[in-house]
Amino acid sequence: MSKNPRIALKQVILIQYSSLSAKEKKVADYILQNLHLVFALPINDLAEKAEVSSATIVRFSQHLGFSGFQDLKNQMVEEVKEEINPEERFKLLVPDGNAVETVIRVAENEVKNINLTIENISPQLFKEFIDYLRKSSCINTLGIGISSILARLAAYLLNQAGLKTQFLPKEEHYFEEKLINLSKKDTLLAFSLPPYSKETISAVKFCYDRGLTCLAISDKPGAPIIKYSHCFLTANTKNIMFTNSIAAVAVLLNAIATDLALLNKKKVVLHLDLIDQLEKNGYLT
Repeated sequence: MSKNPRIALKQVILIQYSSLSAKEKKVADYILQNLHLVFALPINDLAEKAEVSSATIVRFSQHLGFSGFQDLKNQMVEEVKEEINPEERFKLLVPDGNAVETVIRVAENEVKNINLTIENISPQLFKEFIDYLRKSSCINTLGIGISSILARLAAYLLNQAGLKTQFLPKEEHYFEEKLINLSKKDTLLAFSLPPYSKETISAVKFCYDRGLTCLAISDKPGAPIIKYSHCFLTANTKNIMFTNSIAAVAVLLNAIATDLALLNKKKVVLHLDLIDQLEKNGYLT
């Protein structure tokens, strides 16, 4: 396949349209008018609806740079999956009965998420994010759902890096009932992934309006929580399942903690020596 995978199928067709034969243009016209339906059609059904032969559809596909109709169809499926919500995208998946293949697909997806996160990260924003954390008297992490798992992981890693950090669980209280006790020297680190909990956004806005430093980690710069954040970082969270993938977020948190640990090296080493001594004295057994 010689096509550029970054170019949308609609754009590929429009670029090549003038060079298509009359019958191929009939295929192009039908696809352009039914882009969200064609991906589910077998080649014979598409040929019937476009009033051409199956061979014409194969030639049309190859004219666009695909190896054949199935190759073109694969791109249509991927584009449709990108546009629909995660639940509907999951319904399109077909089990192949090969567990190892599932592992490979998931791993490839996670590698893609990590690579895209690295490509899109701003060195300046990353440095600012680190600086805000270092200046904080106490970091408070929060999130709901899978974001709460990330918030708890962040608290663990930041404490390991020598920063006083506590995780704020969602229990019987509203977040605001806990956040009202924070001082302006404290920092709120919130995690918000689709479908974006309103309670998390409300909690961040509450702290932002009170003048506390608010940091956020989400999936895109346009996420609702960003509006109330002094600094933010994003990570790709697209998943084969209908939930958010957290691999790229975990890598990002590991990088943050590692950078902070190196900057606080003396303090971290002292803590490690103290823990080692506590273990030798039997306090941690």
